Amino acid sequence: MDSLTGKWTFTEEFECGTDKGFAYLEQKGDELVGYLEYEECIEDEEPFVVRQLVEGNIHGNKIILKGLQVMHPNGTPIQNYNLDILEGTYTHEKKIVGHSFDSEDVCGVFVMTRVIGDEL
Repeated sequence: MDSLTGKWTFTEEFECGTDKGFAYLEQKGDELVGYLEYEECIEDEEPFVVRQLVEGNIHGNKIILKGLQVMHPNGTPIQNYNLDILEGTYTHEKKIVGHSFDSEDVCGVFVMTRVIGDEL
């Protein structure tokens, strides 16, 4: 499998809205670290930008990322944000496609597409 290190576009649709932004991943062996930075648009709420630090593992073409911490892009913490768990598959199209869920069982479907030529 290709190294997953680099920048990815990130889109997600969930029960009450959408996320759209980027993922920055660094792969070391079977471990992944990085962050997702996206604009979250929830029905009837003002959109806001989130940076969610993640870590995870790769098993074959299966990828699991777990949210560790959430903040504004300037580094200030966001209170009462439910961290995500993302479970995906690295596809033949070189995308990561899967589903997410949080502690309140809000579920979503996401796609990550590599940004060509942009390494960490």
